[in-house]
Amino acid sequence: MKKNLFLAGLITSSIAFSQNTQLRNDAGAPTTTNGFYEANTPVNYPFGASNWWHLLDVRHSNPNNNYGMQFAGSFFDQDLYFRKTNNSSSQPWRKAVLEATPGKVKIGVNDLTASDANLRIFQNENTFIEVVNSLGRLQIAKSSCNGCFATEALPGDVVIRNLGNSHNILFSMPNNNNDGTSYIGINDGTNNTWVKFFNNATARFNGKIFAKEVEVKANVWADYVFKKDYKLKTLEEVEKHIAEKGHLPNIPSAGEVIEKGINVAEMDAKLLEKIEELTLYSIDQNKRLQSQSEEINELKRQVQLLISNHK
Repeated sequence: MKKNLFLAGLITSSIAFSQNTQLRNDAGAPTTTNGFYEANTPVNYPFGASNWWHLLDVRHSNPNNNYGMQFAGSFFDQDLYFRKTNNSSSQPWRKAVLEATPGKVKIGVNDLTASDANLRIFQNENTFIEVVNSLGRLQIAKSSCNGCFATEALPGDVVIRNLGNSHNILFSMPNNNNDGTSYIGINDGTNNTWVKFFNNATARFNGKIFAKEVEVKANVWADYVFKKDYKLKTLEEVEKHIAEKGHLPNIPSAGEVIEKGINVAEMDAKLLEKIEELTLYSIDQNKRLQSQSEEINELKRQVQLLISNHK
């Protein structure tokens, strides 16, 4: 609404003063004190003269002050340009952003593609927008070639990058209740939202993970099995538990795993517990075998001695 009122005021002003103003195509010194001038071929306009129909030159009421503002409008494509003259006709023009249709703004030339976007920025090659402060730039780019904006970018890829003092990019959720009700997700048309990062420091992946290396932090490990006060079940007790429960002691059942899943670090510790228990069983069996071997050798020696005495 404000933009429309501004344009209406600009056009009304040019019409109201057109009979009393002088033609001006440059940014020269004012010749009257009423502050309004007009022209049809403004100096240094960005496109051809055939594209332009009017220039409005607004000056200070003081004839000695040549700092003014110039507005130029295109008859064919309805573009509006502005510049601050600063007593120089070589000052560059800047294009004002106008609504293409109610509620929709389009920036860029030669864009013939129909779009329902409220804001559309077009450039034929490597279009990107920036958010900038004194510390750096955030870029959202549309790559048009191999390696544009990112080493492995392909034509058509979207690249987001942070250039400057920091290269961090944070996705932040304002929900700090730590209740798991909010998340940042990744979605595709077939699998819906298959990755969710929740506001209670948890993540859910409904799919496969391929990784070169995975590091899992564990709060407990199974070396307690080797402590002297550890109560190692007898093999008879283990056999009884398997017969009654259908799984090893201290290991969840198949039904529990299917229903609740597993904690990778905890399960690794439990599996190591069984390996260490098996190691203790093997050590005990080895001691028994050695003792039995010694007993057998002793029996053999005594038998040989008896046979020799009998002879």
